[in-house]
Amino acid sequence: MDGISMVGLTGELRKDEPMSRHTSWRTGGAARWYYTPAGVSDLGEFLRRVPQDTEIVWCGLGSNMLVRDGGFDGVMIST
Repeated sequence: MDGISMVGLTGELRKDEPMSRHTSWRTGGAARWYYTPAGVSDLGEFLRRVPQDTEIVWCGLGSNMLVRDGGFDGVMIST
């Protein structure tokens, strides 16, 4: 996945986002993509644009999450 078109989306998409910023342990490598949707319809449209073979993880508040130092080659979605 080289990129995701953000045309018409109002959420925030970050590339190579350090997951240490989003976990309570403050550890972990970068997620290839990190998306914070603006709302339910924005999230639905974003998910339609993500290639089907892309791994998706819902990260919530990050309190029960460990991300390996090597990072995650997929999409993390902040809920």
